[in-house]
Amino acid sequence: MNWKSLFVPGANMSAAQARSFIADQPRDSFELLDVRQPSEYEEGHLPGALLLPVKDLPARMAELDPEKPLLVYCRSGVRSKAACQLLLAQGFKDVYNMSGGILAWEGEKVGGGELQGLEFFVDREFGDVFQMAYAMEEGLRQLYLALVDRAADERGRRLLERLAAYEQGHKAQLAAMFSPPAFSDSGEAGVVEGGFDRQQILDHFSARIATMKDILELGIMLEAQALDLYSRLARKGEEGKSGELFQFLAKEEATHLSYLTDELDRVLAK
Repeated sequence: MNWKSLFVPGANMSAAQARSFIADQPRDSFELLDVRQPSEYEEGHLPGALLLPVKDLPARMAELDPEKPLLVYCRSGVRSKAACQLLLAQGFKDVYNMSGGILAWEGEKVGGGELQGLEFFVDREFGDVFQMAYAMEEGLRQLYLALVDRAADERGRRLLERLAAYEQGHKAQLAAMFSPPAFSDSGEAGVVEGGFDRQQILDHFSARIATMKDILELGIMLEAQALDLYSRLARKGEEGKSGELFQFLAKEEATHLSYLTDELDRVLAK
């Protein structure tokens, strides 16, 4: 869809329009900007959003790409509207305000600050970075399989097995595209995508998973957190293989997240 034909620069997008925009565009083709305060961002933000408080915007505009559309949001739409005006005044051409802010957002959100999860990857050699990303994929695969017996019905079990198979395929794709020469699959998988502890999640679901909705919402939460983590890592400007890996993973998580949210929409519509 050609979104530019629907909006003029500086226009508002409703939260529903913003959600469709994010789902329809390649993840690296636009920038998602959160202009609230760090404490608000940490409490909950849109996956992959860059935190840039409106008061810091004049001094930090160089961090933004003027060639990419900017989708800007805050709590209710007031601060983001002011941020859009500042950006337009400085020559940014495609700037859109999410009216109603995060209060109106009905999609997935993630928690944590800008540094959450970075300790797994920052300042490491590429072999270690790849190994951690690969282990997180395996951790999520093992998590889905461990939950199979806790699903309340056959449909839920099949969905969990399908999600596990997706992660297995993703591991194979990662290995084919990025594995370093000395890589060997250790099978270690204590952490899942996004930096969550696998055992803590299993302990939380010690009882049965009641519905398809439960399973999809768990998957959405995990994939959204992973998308957020890899987006933040990609923005750090890592060079070489690490940068390529983070950009690839962010795109893949966005694709899987879109699949899961579409599945949830179908379940909820029945």
